Amino acid sequence: MKLLGLDISDLKDGYCISTVTLSVLKTPGAYLIAVLPGVMVISYEPLLTSVEKITRAVTRLGYKIKRIVQQNTLTQILASMKTLKFKTNIKCSGCLARVSPILNEAIGEDNWEVDVKTPEKILTVVSDEVDESSIIFAINEAGFIADRLN
Repeated sequence: MKLLGLDISDLKDGYCISTVTLSVLKTPGAYLIAVLPGVMVISYEPLLTSVEKITRAVTRLGYKIKRIVQQNTLTQILASMKTLKFKTNIKCSGCLARVSPILNEAIGEDNWEVDVKTPEKILTVVSDEVDESSIIFAINEAGFIADRLN
């Protein structure tokens, strides 16, 4: 397996990200790892696909690839990412609708998720820039409680 990072212009919202993600995942041997600020990280099997096939899956949708990020740079980016987990009282889709705009602004739209199906209602944040106190403040601002898990 190899890593491929694509810096894709105009990849700004959830619709664009999901459209490009689905197109890339239809390429046999390509697997999405993460969408980071400015870079889509893809793992791929060179025996099944190529960089050209994966980039074609993006460009045929009308998106432009500004640059291909090298594997050693991707490894450094992924190593710098932190995963923080919080127990919350965000219980339902209505709660998610209330907290989403605040978390999107504080953390970034694709950098967090809440598992409302578990009793602990775990908020998982993946970022290299956000600190624990900013996340707790954002959750409190939306009217909810967050306690950091170890």
